[in-house]
Amino acid sequence: MRKFFSGLFIMMAFSSLALADNGGLGIVSDEDFKKVGVSQENINKAKGMVGKVSTNYKMLLLEKKQLELEVNKYVLDGAEQNLAEIDALFDRIGDIEANILKDRIRSQIEMQKYITQEQYIKARDIAIRRINESRNK
Repeated sequence: MRKFFSGLFIMMAFSSLALADNGGLGIVSDEDFKKVGVSQENINKAKGMVGKVSTNYKMLLLEKKQLELEVNKYVLDGAEQNLAEIDALFDRIGDIEANILKDRIRSQIEMQKYITQEQYIKARDIAIRRINESRNK
């Protein structure tokens, strides 16, 4: 069970990472990954994958927001008389939410082909120490 939750944490970290100004992933720089044995090729592949996942996530969120606006429109026009349409929209919103979760799992599996969970945790620890040291200066 503990592995599941730590895997879930890593999945959330990987799936929500944005390309940072430091050339790395989130707070973890390329150099931090290299220190734990990740090749530049794998770092580049991971960054490319994160970019694709991020774009897809944003598209799904936009679609979900659009459907939520349609629900609001039907509610304002009379929820009781539009109940079938509202139900159908909620089903589509549920499908989008399920797709987001499925994409997160798939991206975690794909990410671990390039950067293992252990490498990510070690690199993140290096990044945190580096950030703390720069704050203390």
